[in-house]
Amino acid sequence: MPFGLGHRGRGEYPGMVGGRRARTFLVWLAGIGGLMVVVATLWVLGEGESAVDSVTLLGFPIALASLAVTVAGIPAAVSALTQAPDDAAGARASAATLAQQIHQAEQREWLRLVGGDTERINLHFTLRTHGQRLPATTMASSGSLFDDGAASVPDIVTFYRDIRPARLVVTGSPGGGKTVLALELLLTLIGNRSESDPVPVRLSLAEWDTSAMDLEDFLVRHLVHALDWPPRLATRLVHHRLVLPVLDGLDEMDPLLSHDGHPVLDGHGNPLPDPDAPRARAVLNLLNTYQDGLSAAPLILTCRGAHYDALPEADRLRTAARIHIAHVTPQRSITYLARRSGDSPRWTSLLHHLASRPDGPAARALSTPWRLSLAATIYHNSGDPDELLEHTTPADLENHLLSRLIPAATELDAVAPRRSAAGPQRRYTADDVHRWLSTLAIHLASARPGTPSEPAGAAGTDLVLHELWPLAGRRRVRALDAALSAAAVVLTLPVSWVTPYPAVFATGIVFFAVAAGVIAALNTSPVPHRLHWGRLTTPHGRVDLFLGVTVGLVAGAGLSLFADTLLGVGFGLACGLTGGLVVGAIGEPVSAAGPRQILRNDVAYGLMSGAVWGLATAVIAGLALEPRVGLACGIVGFVSGLVGLSAGITARLVDGVLPRFPTGIAAGFPATRRYLVFLLCSRNRLPVRLNTFLDWACDAGILRRAGPAYQFRHREIQHWLAAHSQQAGVAGVASGL
Repeated sequence: MPFGLGHRGRGEYPGMVGGRRARTFLVWLAGIGGLMVVVATLWVLGEGESAVDSVTLLGFPIALASLAVTVAGIPAAVSALTQAPDDAAGARASAATLAQQIHQAEQREWLRLVGGDTERINLHFTLRTHGQRLPATTMASSGSLFDDGAASVPDIVTFYRDIRPARLVVTGSPGGGKTVLALELLLTLIGNRSESDPVPVRLSLAEWDTSAMDLEDFLVRHLVHALDWPPRLATRLVHHRLVLPVLDGLDEMDPLLSHDGHPVLDGHGNPLPDPDAPRARAVLNLLNTYQDGLSAAPLILTCRGAHYDALPEADRLRTAARIHIAHVTPQRSITYLARRSGDSPRWTSLLHHLASRPDGPAARALSTPWRLSLAATIYHNSGDPDELLEHTTPADLENHLLSRLIPAATELDAVAPRRSAAGPQRRYTADDVHRWLSTLAIHLASARPGTPSEPAGAAGTDLVLHELWPLAGRRRVRALDAALSAAAVVLTLPVSWVTPYPAVFATGIVFFAVAAGVIAALNTSPVPHRLHWGRLTTPHGRVDLFLGVTVGLVAGAGLSLFADTLLGVGFGLACGLTGGLVVGAIGEPVSAAGPRQILRNDVAYGLMSGAVWGLATAVIAGLALEPRVGLACGIVGFVSGLVGLSAGITARLVDGVLPRFPTGIAAGFPATRRYLVFLLCSRNRLPVRLNTFLDWACDAGILRRAGPAYQFRHREIQHWLAAHSQQAGVAGVASGL
């Protein structure tokens, strides 16, 4: 499919004009064309025709072969004609668009992370050089998240701009604020960037399959798969080093240290990291070879401090500055909690205890922004904050806070004003929320390898709507998807009675229905498509629209060689105009899209693809036979396009070969259809309006959005829910039957 890369080898992304696959395809096409001409020549000579008749008969195969080669070469020719004279200038223009897209998406995520806090916690960090091979040079040895006027230390942006080379490793304790710091650094860099500065793009390292791609390929894949950039433009941005990787979650690459299947804990009850960590070490090895000319290329990396320290020194990131986020001091904790609580009397005893015992267990447990924010949220409206004093270790306190998180979130939602019609139409109970999120958490813990968002061996982190279907049972969902796809085609049987030969037409419909069901059942990785209608107003969009119409007319001219001229022109206009609209709407994105919007765009794409085949079959059958046959064929063609029948037959033959064309133009919307089938199969285990519930969980601070995916806001929430599921049989369902 055009922009769902899956797992390709290096240099094989669709859209790379002139690549090995495109050259191979053209060679085979030319060879087949030549073979056709040779066979036709031998046949004509064998028939003993006259010279004039021989030339006439040979003209058709020669013209057909030439037409095929010409059409196949159009994408490369147009790509060359539309290529900007200054490729670097074109890349800088694309970088400006990417910066706007990233800022729009990450600004919303930042507001969700800190929006519930009336007071921001200023994080402080120190430079660590011990155990760092070839450390980068920097002027300061410490800094803070933002300048609050309390000390003469640089903020994180000033600190980062002074690093040479600009490679930064951010470490800290669990919940210490690594993601918030990286996110604020990203937003500020975008806000202050010049035309030539790279655009910081945040990526989850758990998605990186290091055995199949290097960092450049991973960046291109993310721009294409998560941000919907055309492969050609994404490759150009990465090639010119206009993408600054902000790599989040090195500690999530590998499982924790275990013995006989049980995690090994430290003295405080925290699980220990595995010093071997093969995937994390593979990532660092690739990062150490990531260059910008003769210098190490800029990047930002986050990791838990204990995980980073457990890695062998030789495997850590070289020529980089490592900073470690310090714990929040008791005085800052007191100030934060007092302001968040509005000096409520319920908090007086706890605040007094923290002030009188700054080295006590409670002060140490409440020394991270995550636990502070969690405590302030849980006890905001009700409850006794003194309960926090009953837990003497950070792990015990965190377990208590996590057990109270969902009840507190549903309680806050119950007293909040009723949302608009776009929001949830009913309240969620704590039991339902716990059960649904536990189901999703266990699914991530047992996620099978090979999905686009979870490469082989990775710990599950991403909840992508159209990739959740294995949760309800792989065979069950695929079987129902196949049955519904076949049924959709069978529903067109009544149109056969308007044709002169209903029995033949009905037999064809049944054949198409069976084929649609088989194709749906064999589709193990449905990929959504997106259209950017705003791109049709841009010069490149208009060029592609004209290109699509031109190709349709060329195809119609080829059809006219052995059919009626009117038939060829009608076919060309119908397919060319519809296909040109689709081609023109695929390209540089004009805005960021969330999980819900991706499915909506996939449906729009499916309707367009169905229209392509409906118009094509209606025009051909109507002009070749009679209007009522054309109408019947158009209805069947439209439904077949919707269920992806034509895609299963033709799209894979040219996938990645004709890069400027949507090779899955008749792919329908199998990703959205598979998601809807999944909801039918899991209606007793998950809410029917799952995306609405997931949006609510983001607003409640339990989940967060990461491009097209949902993620648990903290790894601890996901692990706690998976370990404290209260519904029977969840693990068996999540494993994917």
